[in-house]
Amino acid sequence: MHRRLSGLARPAIIALMALGASGPALLAPRLWPDAAGPDGLSRPVAEFGSVLASQLDRGPLTHARFVSAETGPGSLVILFFELRTYPYLGAPDRVFLVSRCQGLAALDPWSMAGGILDRDAETDPELVYLRSDNQRSCPVVR
Repeated sequence: MHRRLSGLARPAIIALMALGASGPALLAPRLWPDAAGPDGLSRPVAEFGSVLASQLDRGPLTHARFVSAETGPGSLVILFFELRTYPYLGAPDRVFLVSRCQGLAALDPWSMAGGILDRDAETDPELVYLRSDNQRSCPVVR
């Protein structure tokens, strides 16, 4: 025997389903909060994480958690994140954004390169190369 849902029951069920599906995404920032961003960063650290998740083609329910920052010679800046993809059950991907020749205040997340760490941050081949003396010097701004 079929029963029809009343006019108010259908929207209520749809709202509950939407809340159930998005609930974990709303809780993720509370479960895995960002570390404090580096002093001098002109934009919120969450903006950098969102851009990185977008550039790596992660879904809209991906949570990017800022972990740490590294600065080095030549205005080298590396921002480290963990990416957790809905339903947030597996281990996070360790990822980074990197920039050279720009100070923290001038960083634009859309102009930074990024990638997924193959190993730990100290031995990852791409980061080892970026930290090496093989880099061209930054242009002098006059």
